[in-house]
Amino acid sequence: MKPMTLSVIIVHYKVQEKLFNCLESIFNLKPNVNFEVVVVNNDEKDGLKKNLKRKFPYVNYIKAKKNLGYGGGNNLGVKYSKGEYLFFLNPDTELLPDALESLLEFIKNKNNIGAVSPLLLDENNEPNYVQGSQFVTSLRAIFALSIINKIFPNNIVSRKFFLKDWGQNKPRRVDVFPGTAFLIKKTLFEKLGKFDEKYFLFFEEADLARRIKKNGLDNYIVPKAKIIHFGGVSTKQRVGIKEIYNKSQFYYFKKWYGLPWAIIINLFTSIGKYEVLLFFIFTLALFLRTFRLNETMIFIGDQGWFYLSARDMLLTGKIPLVGITSSHIWLHQGPYWTYILAFLFKFIGYNPLIPGYFTAIFGSLSIFIVYKIIKEMFGKKIGVISSLLYATSPLILINDRFPYHTSLIPIFTLLYIFSIYKWVKGEVKYFICAIILLGILYNFELATFSLGAVLLIFLFFGLLKRKSWVVNILNRRIILFSIVGFTAVMFPVLIYDIKNGFLQTFGFLIWILYKIVRIPLNTSTSVLGGSTNIFHFLLDRYKLLTFANSFLLSVLFLFSSFVIFLYLLKKEKTISLFIVTLSFIIVIFGFVINKTPSDAYLPIFFPIVIVISAIFWNFIIKKTKIFSLIMLLIFAFINSYYLLNYYSDLAKSDLAKRKEAVSRINEIVSGRKYNLIGKGIGSQFESFTMNYEYLLWLYYKSEPAKKPVELKVFIEEKNGKILVNKND
Repeated sequence: MKPMTLSVIIVHYKVQEKLFNCLESIFNLKPNVNFEVVVVNNDEKDGLKKNLKRKFPYVNYIKAKKNLGYGGGNNLGVKYSKGEYLFFLNPDTELLPDALESLLEFIKNKNNIGAVSPLLLDENNEPNYVQGSQFVTSLRAIFALSIINKIFPNNIVSRKFFLKDWGQNKPRRVDVFPGTAFLIKKTLFEKLGKFDEKYFLFFEEADLARRIKKNGLDNYIVPKAKIIHFGGVSTKQRVGIKEIYNKSQFYYFKKWYGLPWAIIINLFTSIGKYEVLLFFIFTLALFLRTFRLNETMIFIGDQGWFYLSARDMLLTGKIPLVGITSSHIWLHQGPYWTYILAFLFKFIGYNPLIPGYFTAIFGSLSIFIVYKIIKEMFGKKIGVISSLLYATSPLILINDRFPYHTSLIPIFTLLYIFSIYKWVKGEVKYFICAIILLGILYNFELATFSLGAVLLIFLFFGLLKRKSWVVNILNRRIILFSIVGFTAVMFPVLIYDIKNGFLQTFGFLIWILYKIVRIPLNTSTSVLGGSTNIFHFLLDRYKLLTFANSFLLSVLFLFSSFVIFLYLLKKEKTISLFIVTLSFIIVIFGFVINKTPSDAYLPIFFPIVIVISAIFWNFIIKKTKIFSLIMLLIFAFINSYYLLNYYSDLAKSDLAKRKEAVSRINEIVSGRKYNLIGKGIGSQFESFTMNYEYLLWLYYKSEPAKKPVELKVFIEEKNGKILVNKND
């Protein structure tokens, strides 16, 4: 038996038709060489073997136990090969006459040779754009593998890197040969350590080429040998191909240049057109959120409650277990905002503006979270549009410029919705995340607990239909981590409840059930009977959220958005659309049954409405192209201008006026003991004077007496003015 000269190694992944065309091109040409073909099936679902053996009985079929990637799959094929030479070939290729013979002839007759590749042609028999390259260095990566190459494709570094000046009519020595197809001696391949399997896909040939070069050998492209390459057919079947590429690139630079360069290069080359857009959106968001913030930040009494609570926590060491009372005095908000303020005060200082800059910066950075999450749920374009809408929405901007316990709710709401999405899609660990996030949301604002109904509905439906997302959580590990996670985030409230009769937990849940049960029983004050004010309130806030300058346009936009959204929901029936729909219905229902038109309940709406609006814009941009895109940018500009104009028109900031008021109070008391008493609208609330108390302590080390004393200082907020009077 003649010794085997050549082993053709092909790794297959979800391209059976292309693979069969490739094999036909090999066997029909009948190469004048003793060869074998080894096919490694990397597809986890094995549907290839039967068809392959029927059409190509002489092919050596190997089934990988799992998807090993390009390098791992080829290494497995080599293990079963018998040839003196190895020809690694992608399945989305077809050989042209004499390709194999020409490569073998060249490699046998050339000294100091490592690997040789054929010339790659496209389906029109024209040479491909890339035919090997120089080694990937840091400088070349920055200019040739980044957005710079897209903007300036003919820059001198890129031209040299991609060998653009090569005539492609005679053999060319190259640093890196195409991984699509190349020939190498088996003994050399094994001596070099084969493919590095830490690469899953991409950069394997660049890594191998470097090792070849370190052994003093050269690589060549031989134009006499030609194959047709249909280009990335297999890679298009994979989800998250960009992430795989980035991971391989990072490992390559870490291996050959060290960790610092790997980090720098990956950061730089990951910048594409969407990342550039995102950077400009972030810059705009940061500007809008910090514009004259030091002059215009709102500082109300309820904020003062949290400021004082955080101050006392630091000064006394006593950690509060709950926050400010809600609209029902037996219920408290959670303590998380106090903890955040205490952290800021501890490490930055007690300046009342510090929390304002914190929420402004947090809101700006949230742009990236909005993009990342919505991109995964709905695609890049909707992700970018959502980021732009989120960055320029007047109501969201006002929320981010107002440091309060509700300021961080929008992003935690979005993270919660995303966790449910990932859980239902099959990643069971996200069920734990959803449980934890629900506890976190509760600790910022009690009203957010209505979102728990979304989780319950999916649990109920999943149990009813025996869906995998529910079946998978019915194990001890998931249940244990869920209980531990929820208990951990709720720990302060649970400790408080143990001492106070469980009003925050069981009492709260019973009260919610009571509110729901009463809806059909009392029509005079029910949702239907008492929703007029709430309806007008929501429409007014929707205007601020989407298009602040025109009520009519905002209503038209509201109607159009929901029509398109419902159309797509009916047409596409995707889980992401369904989760957003269910979340919106639950939030509206929770808002209406509470019958309290409060801005504190609105932040859970923000990400949901933004997604619905972005889906609408994306839909009409697809239909009308440039016109709708220009309209979207005009909307964003008008909303931005509205906010800038709003804050520019403020003659004096809320905080500045309060500083003047406490200065007058300090002059009145002159070091004497005094009681600070609120007067007029809002003074019935305990927190009415607490912002003034915080400023008095901060700037004058003065605090009102807890017990009644002779000197009474009255403070009243009336017609935009703060009136301070004394009563000796």
